Amino acid sequence: MKVDFLPSLLPDDGLLIACSSHEDRCLGLTTKWGGWRPEHVVLFHYDDHNPKREVNHAKLRDIFRATAEVTELSFRERDAVASFRANGEPLKALLTKYRMSSVVFDMTVFTKRHLLMMLNWLDDFGCWDRLNIVYTEPQDYDATAYLPLSFGIAGFEQIPGFAGTPDSSRPLHLLIFLGYEGERALATYEQLQPIKTTLVVPHPPFREEWAGRTEEFNKDLITRVGSRSVVVADSVDPEKVCASIRGAFGSDDGRSEYAKILCPLGTKPQALGAYLYVRRAADPPALIYSGPLRHNERFYSHGIGPSWLLQRQA
Repeated sequence: MKVDFLPSLLPDDGLLIACSSHEDRCLGLTTKWGGWRPEHVVLFHYDDHNPKREVNHAKLRDIFRATAEVTELSFRERDAVASFRANGEPLKALLTKYRMSSVVFDMTVFTKRHLLMMLNWLDDFGCWDRLNIVYTEPQDYDATAYLPLSFGIAGFEQIPGFAGTPDSSRPLHLLIFLGYEGERALATYEQLQPIKTTLVVPHPPFREEWAGRTEEFNKDLITRVGSRSVVVADSVDPEKVCASIRGAFGSDDGRSEYAKILCPLGTKPQALGAYLYVRRAADPPALIYSGPLRHNERFYSHGIGPSWLLQRQA
């Protein structure tokens, strides 16, 4: 589902899981939540050096502490598995304490790897039917000069908690959601050398005037693979994204003709759509994360755009 965010759509109380960032939009929920307030907040903080993140983290901490209890958790991107395990016990304790309450997950500025790990963990912990997912777009990306949002490739890994690398008895079908980081997508393709490749571009994009940006950032890969391999998926609606994946991979009722790998380099709602596909598939794809060497923080995003409620508790 995808509906315009309104505070009245959130549960009366509950546990909020959020994250700070150097992006302005990490403050988006607090600028639009009206009179709604959570009982308790889990506030994640990434450990890479970024002065703007520290400023925004302090703002969020002060806003949340004014009305709720706050638990701050650190996440180390360079040591994601150990960091995630370290966060497991405090998360379990809080979710057990608030087992009768709803969970509001503001996924706006979580990294895609951390986001997918969190979705899987919350699902395994029995929170899916009480989970409300909020997402805020940026006002714009600083991409007018087609400068990428990251540089280099630090490495490839399967996202922990998901299906392993598919067996070598079947030809490989790689599906990549494309974003503004063409170097990462091209390197992923070259590393895996799939027999079949599907490139997914966002359509419609967040803004009508952004049409064509993704293709420009990924023109080398599109030229290499061929434009016939390009399909579209909604940039915001996760259910439509899930349907697009199902259409690209074919029937997911049993063992597929291809071994499947999915690389979510597109939007965060598309990553949520990928999770919806994976959790329902009988023969799920492996999820691959290709980490950047460094982010291009001078040319990233600015402002706070529209906010959406992408899932409401059952």
